[in-house]
Amino acid sequence: MPEKIVGAGELKLWTEDFGDPADPAVLLIIGGVAQSIQWPDSLCRGLAASGRHVIRYDHRNTGKSSLVDFEKDPYDCHDLARDALAVLDAYGVDSAHVVGLSMGGYIGMLMALDHRPRMRSLTLISTSSAMAANPSALDGEPLFFSPPPDARYLEQLAAVKAELAAHPPTTREEFIEAKYRIYALVAGTTEYDLEECRRTMAREFDRANDPVHPDATASAIAATAAEGDLAPRLRSLDIPTLVIHGADDPIVPLEHGRALVENIPGAQGLFIEGYGHALMNAAVIEQWRAALTAFTGGA
Repeated sequence: MPEKIVGAGELKLWTEDFGDPADPAVLLIIGGVAQSIQWPDSLCRGLAASGRHVIRYDHRNTGKSSLVDFEKDPYDCHDLARDALAVLDAYGVDSAHVVGLSMGGYIGMLMALDHRPRMRSLTLISTSSAMAANPSALDGEPLFFSPPPDARYLEQLAAVKAELAAHPPTTREEFIEAKYRIYALVAGTTEYDLEECRRTMAREFDRANDPVHPDATASAIAATAAEGDLAPRLRSLDIPTLVIHGADDPIVPLEHGRALVENIPGAQGLFIEGYGHALMNAAVIEQWRAALTAFTGGA
């Protein structure tokens, strides 16, 4: 698992790869407020064992990548798509199988639409063609797509955030527990490995350039409001596409995954009962590995 720091303009992005560089490349793009280590090691190693060169990387403002003052130097998902291309360039990859989770899926869609020659296939996981499809929301109101996140999840999230605001974490253990509590809300009804989740949160804290402040990449989600819904452009997309979505996703409801299958010509769909929005279940990881191995072998 060699680590490498690559350049993206003036930025430095942390990357890691698995497998033989001579094999077809699979680029894993994580969601907006996560570090790349949330792609399970078992998934990365499994894909590499099947003959894929797997690359994962930290977005700007996350993990070990460069920190950016979003207020002074705002960026959006087009910029994050160019970051992904810079990673491919650094590894000498002309075209890759791109796998995007949540906001990473939105980035993958922009890559497919605007940089088609760099793509061998596209896999969209737990994502939507409209990351912020309510640009009329003002004064700090949430920019939700339709259908919006599950109401019960939003209530639970608001309660946890209110409690954390009243009693802000101050120690390493408290910061880890705070992030763990938020992630635990998105598990779905699968047998969720909560201890593995907590270990991942600890790894994120320990490896981050700035573990205390929120990941500013979340601001890029709101910045996609002006982009609007990509669905009309996706209807003319000519690329092998696999859509994976959890039936119990409380953040991006299943309807969004079904819509992607309907809007992208020839797209395949894998809808997993019980799965939510965060990957901490061994059986689901194995489903992903098998599906991605089969799909990237034929694309």
